[in-house]
Amino acid sequence: MSITKNTSNHNVVVPSGRSSSAHLPPSIIEKKILVDIPDDYGCYLYRFIDTLHLLQASYIGIKKDKLPEHGGEVYWSSSTNEEFIKLVQGDEKRFILEILDFRKKEDYDYLQLKEYTMLKEYPKIKTNKAIYNLSYGIPPVSQNSLLDERFLKWYHFTKDSGIWHSKKDESVLTLHNMNTVQIRDKDSDAFVQELTAEIKKNGGNTSNMNPVLIFEGVGELFGFAKGSDVVVGTRHGLRAAKRAKSLGMKTIRVPYEVLKDKTQHFLRALASNDNYDSSELKYVPPMEDGAKFLVDLYKAEGFEPRSDIAKQQLDITYGFKTKKKADAISRAETDIKMQKNGNTKWKYYSKKELEDIEKTNTTDEVIVMTMTSGFFDIWKIFSKLYDDDKLKKRKELICFMHHPDDRKETEWQIRQVEAMNFIKYIHGGKFTIKFKQLQSTILDTENDYSELDKD
Repeated sequence: MSITKNTSNHNVVVPSGRSSSAHLPPSIIEKKILVDIPDDYGCYLYRFIDTLHLLQASYIGIKKDKLPEHGGEVYWSSSTNEEFIKLVQGDEKRFILEILDFRKKEDYDYLQLKEYTMLKEYPKIKTNKAIYNLSYGIPPVSQNSLLDERFLKWYHFTKDSGIWHSKKDESVLTLHNMNTVQIRDKDSDAFVQELTAEIKKNGGNTSNMNPVLIFEGVGELFGFAKGSDVVVGTRHGLRAAKRAKSLGMKTIRVPYEVLKDKTQHFLRALASNDNYDSSELKYVPPMEDGAKFLVDLYKAEGFEPRSDIAKQQLDITYGFKTKKKADAISRAETDIKMQKNGNTKWKYYSKKELEDIEKTNTTDEVIVMTMTSGFFDIWKIFSKLYDDDKLKKRKELICFMHHPDDRKETEWQIRQVEAMNFIKYIHGGKFTIKFKQLQSTILDTENDYSELDKD
C-alpha cells in the first residue's frame, strides 16, 4: 500500500508509513518507489522514463547509497549522455523516476547483474533511441579470481555490440610498439605471412582484419607503467598490417572500469578466450597455448592441471576437444615439473640479433658463429674453421645454437652428443669446438618480433 504526497506540485509516491522530504528538480514529474523499503538497504536500482519521448525512452542505473530522503547523497544519475543530462537539468516536466529495487550494500553485485540483464534487452545500445544508456553497465562480478561463463557471456555480448570499437583507425606503428602481453605460447609466422598477402591484395586496407584488442589502464599488473594500456590477444593481424605497410587498424579498447580489481591471471584468461573467429583466415589455438594457460593457472592459483577447476577453466577459455585438452594437460604437467613459468613466450632471433651476438663475442682467439637447430649443418662449422685458417689460424670456435621451437630444442640435446663425437673424429683434436645455447624463452611482456616484422 502506498500513498502520494505533493511536493512543489510534483507527486512523490512512497510506501505507506514512510514520509518523504525529497525535493524533485523541475524535469521530474514524480518519483515512484515500487517496492517496500528495507531498513538496512545500502544500494538501489532506478529507472527514468521520458514521458515526452516518442518511444518513452528509459535510463536505468544503480547507486550504492541510500535515497536522499533517507540520508543519502542527492543524486540524479551518473549518465554520460549529454542529451539526457540536459533534459534532466531542464525546465520541461517530462520524467518519471522509478525506484525498482533495494538491496544491502554487500549485495550491490546482485543489482549490477540485474541492471545488465535489463539493459541487454536493448540491441546496439549506443545508438538505440529507445534508451538513454550508452553502455550495458558494469559487468557481473566473479565469485573468485577465476574467469566464469557469466562474465564471459557479458564480455562477448558487450564487445560484439561495438561499444568498445574505435571510431577511427589507430596508427599501426604506434600499436605495434605498445606494451604487449603475448598470451600465446608462440606466434605463427606462416599465418602472419598469409594475412600479409591478404592485406597487400586488398591494397593495404585492414578493414577485414580483426581489431587489435587493448586492455586499458592495467599495465602495472604486468610490470609496465601505472595506468598504461596493454595490447593483448592475437597480434597476427597487427604484425601483418605492419609488414604490409598499412597505416591504421581498428581497435577494441576494453575500459579500465571493466578490468579494475581483476587478477593478472583473470586478464590472461580473458584475453586467451578472445580467440573465436568466424573469418576464413583464422588462428586456431594449438595445444601449447592451453598448456601455457594451465601452467599460469598453477603458478597463480595453485590448481593442478588435472584438477576439476583447471579443466573447467581450460574448457571455458579454449574449448579444446578431448585429445587436444588431454595433450595440453599432459604438457602442462611436464612444464611444471621442469619449473617452467606460464608467463613466458618463445624467443625468436632476428638476423640482426644473431649478427650482433657473433660480432660481440668474436675475439682474436675465438671464432663465434650462430646456427639454428632446425637446420644444423656440421660442414658449416668446418667451413668456418677452414676459412679462418687462411687468416688468423684460430683454434677455438664457439657455436651459439638457437631453436625454432621446443621440440627442436629437445632433439638438439641428443644430436649435440652425436655432433661432438663426429667433429672430434674428423678434426682429430686439432681444434676446440664448443656449443652454447641461446635463451629459448623470455617473459611474454617483452616486445620481441621475428624478422618477419622488419621493414
